[in-house]
Amino acid sequence: MKSKIIHLPYGYFIRNKQLNLTPLMIDTLLAACEKQKEKIPFGPADIKRSFVALVSRGLITREEVNKESQWQVTKLAISMLKNLGVIVACSP
Repeated sequence: MKSKIIHLPYGYFIRNKQLNLTPLMIDTLLAACEKQKEKIPFGPADIKRSFVALVSRGLITREEVNKESQWQVTKLAISMLKNLGVIVACSP
């Protein structure tokens, strides 16, 4: 019996879909939004829960402003929260 090689299209095993937010991630994003709204700088030391997961998904980014690095909630995160029906009080 001969083996048959089947060529799969590019991205066949890659997931293009953004995973759902957990309740803990939603709480963390809301806490970050509150700090961003009040113009209080925040970072991993301030928000410990789910911070790394949010950064790896691109929902919180680090930007250089006036030679200082600041963390900000992205537009993607705000739109995801709005799609879930959560009232968001921050803007990117």
